[in-house]
Amino acid sequence: MEMHRAPAGESAALCLHFCGWEKCAPGHAFGPAVRRHYLFHFILRGTGFFERGGRRVALEAGQGFLILPGESTFYAASQNDPWEYCWIGFDGADAPRLLRECGLGADNFVFTDRSGGLLREEMLELVALFDRPESNEYTRLGQLYRCLSRMVTRPPAQAAPGREYTEQALAFLRRNFSYDIRVTDVARHVGIDRTYLFRLFRQYVGLSPRDYLMRLRLRAAAELLTAGRLTVTEAALSCGFQSLSVFDKQFKKQYGVSPMQYRRRAAEA
Repeated sequence: MEMHRAPAGESAALCLHFCGWEKCAPGHAFGPAVRRHYLFHFILRGTGFFERGGRRVALEAGQGFLILPGESTFYAASQNDPWEYCWIGFDGADAPRLLRECGLGADNFVFTDRSGGLLREEMLELVALFDRPESNEYTRLGQLYRCLSRMVTRPPAQAAPGREYTEQALAFLRRNFSYDIRVTDVARHVGIDRTYLFRLFRQYVGLSPRDYLMRLRLRAAAELLTAGRLTVTEAALSCGFQSLSVFDKQFKKQYGVSPMQYRRRAAEA
């Protein structure tokens, strides 16, 4: 059995406590016991069972099971084909949300891998990182995110509701409007066609993606000008405008005055 512990220090979002690998002896069992953090086992080979809340589930290679903090569980390898698995122990403020995106939680503690073997590679890489002298806390945490990324469940594009795509696009725009992004960047991030994105915005937002992005930028610029700490140029560049003439034209169209006049009025108020 190999087990590796992360160095002291926690991340508010996600903290990796330890990870490990084990090739179990026939009938090897652990528990019933309670963990203080999330513990996820991924089965590489063999079979066994996991027991939680009086429910016993048989598991095999390509599946995994999640142990929640504070719950008593029991698991054991089979006698004829004992399992070999990797495990990761972690917690953090983002852990519940990340697990939900992986389809795991109190209502579902069994995971079935559909990554085509990629999760297996990422899990083994995480374990191996702890033996590499060049690795550090951040490379290990980054690898943990890679493991979770292979576990995220997402329905096919044609089956996902349009509102969900729209919410993802809106969140992306709100986070990134200050950068030089285009509508094609939004569509690529969400994973849909630009034309389909346009139709969804018309349906759920009442604006085109481009118009919504422009309003976000103008609203943010107006707030910066009202605060009075930045020049017009600084406000424009801080909100994603690459051209001052475009900024001036669009600002007048939206607010009826130039950015400079808007700033002066705010200072006099």
